[in-house]
Amino acid sequence: MGAYPTPQLEGAAASGDSPVVANVQHTPSGPTPNRAVAVVARIMGWLFFVGGLVGAGLGIAGLHVEITVAGLILACTAGLILLKLRTDREALGNG
Repeated sequence: MGAYPTPQLEGAAASGDSPVVANVQHTPSGPTPNRAVAVVARIMGWLFFVGGLVGAGLGIAGLHVEITVAGLILACTAGLILLKLRTDREALGNG
């Protein structure tokens, strides 16, 4: 009872163990809207991550604690989002 449905295995369908046979349809290998959104999200995540690191570096160079902390918070948050996007991509098998 997870968030994602699991397809029925072909071996079980062929042996007749289950009364329900899964009908799996494959989509064409072209870019889908979800993939385009994921690519844009990854690009934005990397931009925020690098921007946070640059901001932290500039804050350290100028001895401004507030800028440094804001840059580190931005970089850490973007890094966590990038990790989440990567695990979601690997879970879907698009690795």
